Parts: sequence; C-alpha cells; structure tokens
Amino acid sequence: MSILKSNIALIIALTSLSSIANAGDWLSSWSVELGVSSIYDDNILRYSDKYLTLFTERQDEGRFHVNTRDDVILVSSIRGMTTLKLVQSLPTTLTVDFKQRMFTGNGIKDWSTYEVNARQGLGKRFAAGVGYNYSPYFYVRHYLDGDWASRYGDGPESYQPFDFAKDEIEGWVQKMLFNATRVRVGGLYSRYFYNEHFTEYDCTNKTFSIDLGQPLSRNLRLTFKYAYELSRAKGDANTDPSYNEDAFGLGAVWSLPDILGRDNSLRVTGEYARRCFTTDHALEVDPLHAGRVDYATRLSVAYECKPLKKFALALNAAWQSRDAQTQAVVNADYLSAERDFRQFQVGLEVKYIIRYVAPEESEFEEDE
Repeated sequence: MSILKSNIALIIALTSLSSIANAGDWLSSWSVELGVSSIYDDNILRYSDKYLTLFTERQDEGRFHVNTRDDVILVSSIRGMTTLKLVQSLPTTLTVDFKQRMFTGNGIKDWSTYEVNARQGLGKRFAAGVGYNYSPYFYVRHYLDGDWASRYGDGPESYQPFDFAKDEIEGWVQKMLFNATRVRVGGLYSRYFYNEHFTEYDCTNKTFSIDLGQPLSRNLRLTFKYAYELSRAKGDANTDPSYNEDAFGLGAVWSLPDILGRDNSLRVTGEYARRCFTTDHALEVDPLHAGRVDYATRLSVAYECKPLKKFALALNAAWQSRDAQTQAVVNADYLSAERDFRQFQVGLEVKYIIRYVAPEESEFEEDE
C-alpha cells in the first residue's frame, strides 16, 4: 500500500507541472511512464547443476528456502522525467525511477530499486550527468555461517540468509564527435552492506567505463562498452572476495520499417566479463576465492514497438552463464560445482506514457 501511495503521489506531482507550464519558459517538457512486466526465470538463484540436483532431491536441509527453482516475476515500474531550462537555454533533464520486482512463488526474492538522475546539456555536442541508485534489500541465497557452524555444527540452523543492501553514485561526460559518434566516459562508486552473518563480504566497488555509439546507417546503430571494476571487500582471516574485472559489451539497434505508422525496433546485445579474485589467502583457507577467475557471458535480444501513441510493448529474452575456473588444478572440480551456472529469462513489458511537450520544443524528444 505504501508503494501505491508513493506512485500516486509522484504522478500527481508531475502531472501538476502541466498547469504551470505556460507560466514561464523554464519548463520544456515532462512525462510519466507506468510499466508492467512479466518475466519467466528458469534459475532464480543461479544455482549450479550440483545444487539444482540437491534441490530437486530435497537434500541438504537448511540450504534451500525457495519453493521452486524457477519462477514468474511481476515487475512494476514508474518513471517521472522533466526537462527544464535552468542554465540559459541549455536543457536540464531530471529523472526519478522506482521499480518493484515480485516473485509469484518465492517472496523471499522480492526486491526493489530507487533511482534519481540528472542530465545537463552543455551545448549541442556535449553533456554531463550524475545519478544515484539504492536497493534496500537483495536476497542471494542461504549459506553456511562459519561462526554458527563452529558452535552448532553443519545442521540446518547454521544456514543463514546471504543478503545485502546497495547504493551507488555515478557520473559521466558525453561528447558527440564527427556527425553522430557518441563517446561517453563515466565512473561508478558502489557500496554493498551484507547482513550481520556475512559482514566479511561488505565492499566498495569502483568502476571506470567508456561507452561508444556509432550509426552505420539511418536505421542501424552499433554500441560498444568497456568497463574496469575494482572491488575491495572487508574480508576476514578466512575469506577475501575482492576482485578486479574487465567487462566488454557489444550491441546493435535496428530500427525496423514502421507498422501502421508506428515505430518498432530490434536490439541485440552481447556481454563478456573476466573477473580475477585477488585474495592472498592460501587455497586451504579460502578455497572459494584463492586463484579463482570467473568468465561471465550474457546474450540478450529485445523487440520493441509502439502499437498506440501512449503505449509501448517490448518482448525480451536473455541467456547468461558463469564459468568459474582456477589456477589451482586440484580445486577446479570443487569450484566449478559451487559457482558455475546457466540462466534463461523471457518476458513481456507494457508501458503507458503520459507526456507533455511545450510548443516548439524538441529537446525532450531528442533526449530519449
């Protein structure tokens, strides 16, 4: 109920801008997007084959606190956006996002995000932006708490939820080169706060990225992204999950021929990451991280269309995997059984859009 009240309050606040739009030249445009999605996920906890088998056979009591390995996720979202003229005639775009994900069969996995972003135009070919994102709770799965196991043994009571809260702040600058080449350089600072059972995983992450966009034709655009992430965890005498990661992304957006005068497009994206754990602990002390290197792959495709002026639809599918390897050959089978996973998702999203654009203004349209 509190979420519903917050959404209604946001709609009222943004809609009221239309009543004062003619009072001055500072308001260029505003919009509200209401979204609903349904997503099928075949491996909600990203379990390896080993743990999927244990779950199916109802073994290892205490570890599993979900009813099914797969689920249907209902996602509700609301976005409010307004473009103002606060710096001379240069557009300032403010965006507020809220997204709630509800798992129909496994409520323990429900989670939400809150996000605020600001984009400042600095001329026709230059812009900068900042953003803040907060997730109050995210459940990963149950793990054996070493402190509890030392006192009570490896029974069900020694398994505790592995969950965290996260916040992050981002900044970027963007430049348009030549006719339509977009170059964006950014930095992201994240903090993860785990519950009292796993504080050794508390960490700060710093990510540096470069994002390129290049049209090949009027209807086809390519994107490329590289990001380097450094994660430094609190750790303890037995565990240090700190790592360095290189991540690459390549995508294509193809604007398809209009259907009944309406836009539709196809987006394909591939991502690849190599994560190297940096612990100095011996293999016997920290077998989950010593010498470990993860290789992660994600492939996604989305078809988007606007069958009606105020409605947008999107069909999405994604497949991702993690291959955990190690420099210690004797630990390879154990690590693979613990951390490898495969996951497939497919979903449908519907958005309803309320929009106001001041006469003779187009910055908002161009900024989408």
